[in-house]
Amino acid sequence: MKTFYRVAHLNNQQGLWYNPNGEFTGLIHKQFTFCKNTDLKMPFDPEIVGYLSATKTLEELYLWFPKSDIEKLEEFGYRITVYSASDYKQYKNHWLINQQTSVVINRHNPTTFAAHGRMLSALQATR
Repeated sequence: MKTFYRVAHLNNQQGLWYNPNGEFTGLIHKQFTFCKNTDLKMPFDPEIVGYLSATKTLEELYLWFPKSDIEKLEEFGYRITVYSASDYKQYKNHWLINQQTSVVINRHNPTTFAAHGRMLSALQATR
């Protein structure tokens, strides 16, 4: 099992390009135009329906969604969501995790998660 990170809605794991059924919503292009990657297209690919875009590290997630984006998205119910996944694959420029078998292990707001990351870094430095 590996850990992955993604920005997802609290209620249904909704992403910003597609809904949980793999149908294009384009929320990032319409409702969340303040996001850094609002112009980034994610064309439909039937081969990856059932998979969710994710990152392997929090640092990678912040390249897609800076903390300021996530803080604004939080007002709409989105959080940094941490998954444990055994079925994952690299696809073009990002990772995909299986929507059915991946397990949410935590959800964080950016401020809490940043503090958590500093604490883990401090613990690792003492080892």
